[in-house]
Amino acid sequence: MSIKGSGADSAKVRAARAAVSCVLMFFAFCADSPLLSENTPPEQQPSSSGHELAVLLDVNGNQRKVLAVELSLAEGVIENLGQPGNMFSVITFGSQPPVLLKSRVHTDEALATIRNVSLEQTRPDYLSVRLYEALNLGFGQFTDDTRPKSLLIIAEGNDASGKSFKLAVSRAKQLHITCNVALVADHTFYGSKAIQRYGFYLRELAAKTHGRYIEVGARQKKVSAAAARFANVILAQDRVGPERRANHPTRN
Repeated sequence: MSIKGSGADSAKVRAARAAVSCVLMFFAFCADSPLLSENTPPEQQPSSSGHELAVLLDVNGNQRKVLAVELSLAEGVIENLGQPGNMFSVITFGSQPPVLLKSRVHTDEALATIRNVSLEQTRPDYLSVRLYEALNLGFGQFTDDTRPKSLLIIAEGNDASGKSFKLAVSRAKQLHITCNVALVADHTFYGSKAIQRYGFYLRELAAKTHGRYIEVGARQKKVSAAAARFANVILAQDRVGPERRANHPTRN
């Protein structure tokens, strides 16, 4: 009786070992299965690498004396962000409808595009600048929710439209876009009693989306430092949007 019992126990042990082996083989198959990998829930998939940046350049006739500063600043920021995986869009705007020159291109193509930017063909005056149309065009260039997204607005600062400003802030927050602003002009941005006449709403846009606001003016010597500061803000972005992002300073 004891011999038969021992044989029966051995058979049970062998059966248990076989069952364990089958389970291990099944899990190994699942790990290598492309079908199961494709069906992994989106939150478990690795997120896309790299940043997306849309550069908005003010080319209205009043920028004739400072366009070179604008373009140098845009080039400097892109060069600082010239890492594999980063994508750039380039938009110009002024008193005419904004123009999308390039959408989601790599560093070399973005730089080449910026170097060919010229002023719009209108007489210099203080016509309404279509900034908010350019912002909407810029917002539309971001298609990948897993990447950090930023706008870089390089402009004279004609932005007097409270209603449009509120809509821009709302959309930027909804899309988790950080808005960085550089004011470039050959005149002062302030009136009497230090009241800001140019870039008032743009400054608020940067603050409300945790971007950086810098008054570059017409000074080429400020370009290098400003470009580095903008690039640092952009690279510091995480992937959860402005609402949960650590605060960054918004002024130089």
